[in-house]
Amino acid sequence: MKGYRSIVPGVALGLVATAALADPVGGVVDSINTLTSVTYVTNLDIVAASGLTDAVIVSGTINNNDEHGWDLTVTSANAGKLQKDSGGAGRELVYNNITFAGTGGTLGAGLTNPNNTSKNVATGAGAGDVVGTTHFFTHSQFAGTGTATAATVDYTFELRISAPANTSLLSGTYTDTITLTLNNDS
Repeated sequence: MKGYRSIVPGVALGLVATAALADPVGGVVDSINTLTSVTYVTNLDIVAASGLTDAVIVSGTINNNDEHGWDLTVTSANAGKLQKDSGGAGRELVYNNITFAGTGGTLGAGLTNPNNTSKNVATGAGAGDVVGTTHFFTHSQFAGTGTATAATVDYTFELRISAPANTSLLSGTYTDTITLTLNNDS
């Protein structure tokens, strides 16, 4: 038979059977919780007759990737006072409040920005109620946590104080010791 070809049923040419394998891959993102570039100001120009207005006392940079955000604890050894020697009448410039000012970088998406918040470090009111300690945090109330959808990256800040005029101050050097601790919010 001319022009007729026969096809052999059931024979597949060139097909190779293979097994498909699947398994998850991935890893763990390391935790980031760093406070860097911290600079303490030791040369405030204190004029007793005019006091201080938004004087920068500390600056730094925060990097944090916790899903609940971060909490910056600020402790004042003198509970909100710049003191000459051991303090007392004519030897204390009371500032009580510390203001947190964000100056650059990126706060994690979804977090509450503590920028321009003022807290009473003398009494700790509204942030733990511990004398000499306050907190700046990335959620709406002290007892709570935030919800980050992105990390805080190179978020720079300044801590500022203001104090009323006090012409009864003796001349000399006035200091306070400020301690900063950065924690994941929990």
